[in-house]
Amino acid sequence: MNAPPPRPPLQWPFLACGLGVVGLLVWFGSVQMSVLHSWLGLLAGVGLLILMLRQFRGLHRQATQDAQAIQVVRRELAIEQARQESHSADLGLLSRFGNLLLACTDEAEALQTSQQMLSLLLPGSAGSIYPLIDGEGLAEATHLWGIHVCGTRPQASAQDCWAMHRKRQHVASNQSPESLCPHVQPNGSAAFFTSCIPLVAQNESLGWIYLSSPGAEAYPKLQMAVAAAEQLALALANLKLRESLRDQSVRDPLTTLFNRRYLTESLGREMARSGRRKQTLAVMTFDIDHFKAFNDTYGHAAGDAVLVAFARLLQTSSRSEDIACRMGGEEFVLIMPEMELTVAERRAHELLAGITQLQIMHEGQLLPAVTTSIGLALFPDHGRQPDRLLAASDQAVYRAKSAGRNQLVVADAVDITSS
Repeated sequence: MNAPPPRPPLQWPFLACGLGVVGLLVWFGSVQMSVLHSWLGLLAGVGLLILMLRQFRGLHRQATQDAQAIQVVRRELAIEQARQESHSADLGLLSRFGNLLLACTDEAEALQTSQQMLSLLLPGSAGSIYPLIDGEGLAEATHLWGIHVCGTRPQASAQDCWAMHRKRQHVASNQSPESLCPHVQPNGSAAFFTSCIPLVAQNESLGWIYLSSPGAEAYPKLQMAVAAAEQLALALANLKLRESLRDQSVRDPLTTLFNRRYLTESLGREMARSGRRKQTLAVMTFDIDHFKAFNDTYGHAAGDAVLVAFARLLQTSSRSEDIACRMGGEEFVLIMPEMELTVAERRAHELLAGITQLQIMHEGQLLPAVTTSIGLALFPDHGRQPDRLLAASDQAVYRAKSAGRNQLVVADAVDITSS
């Protein structure tokens, strides 16, 4: 709130003093001096009075200018205070954004959180987040806030964004059409401003953020946008690293199937879910026939090629809810939730036929066809505990091998008793 202008300095006291001086001079001259001397005294008093008035006017003018300068400074201080308060609020939001990202458990949650917080951090602009799809070099605008004044393609490659080329922020406007990224799609003649901010962390490109705002002037909160993009990029990189480490702990490095540890964790969970839904669950155990002899004849590298090819067959033949695991060596397990016995038997026979049709190349040589023996056990018929169900499936595999290999054996009372 501006202060009222200062009052002009009081001049009447000074005028009174000046008139008093003049009066004294006149009186003194009339008493002791001639008329000439009296008039000279009077003129001297008047001149002194004029000099004093001029001095007082200069002081008044200076005081007015000082008051106006103070008002300008106060306005500037108020503007700066408002800017500092806005900046402090932005920093608070940015800190909250970082804390929320730390609490995210996967990429989808991090992107959803970013969509909500960036809409608060960057008012007056619209934005899209383009996370790169692993291994494809493509990015899809999965999360959007606001309404873009200048459209953008829903899917684009990293080559379509100048920010991804240069590894730094890229700004453009329709006043310089050649500066716009290829993924930007102008949809009118109104002035607009765009900015693409790369998501880069640990020297890895993870995508970019696209912003658009009306008007030809640069968006005023670009610095805040860059800081938020850095936090998001670091969070995405950490989540990818966490997922990679988790995969290493639950994946078989050769075949990329789940390992024994994950099998132990997931089988009990899936059996409990099937029990709640009153559904059956099938477990198949596979043991590749004569694998030791195959290794001895063609070498371990050729044996590894067979394991990888069989693992790929399991993956391509499985549903999204199925869990394919490598127990170790040439033994594999396939968990199939909510599957009845007849369907499981049909799937097993399809796999028996599929493995014999595999054409496995190793060092330019076509390896001979291999076969597998399969044991099938069903929850809850053949076991209500994970270890019992796996043991029943294992016993069925042993019986398949004893019966001549390359066949399916379903667990029965003998397998349940022996387990």
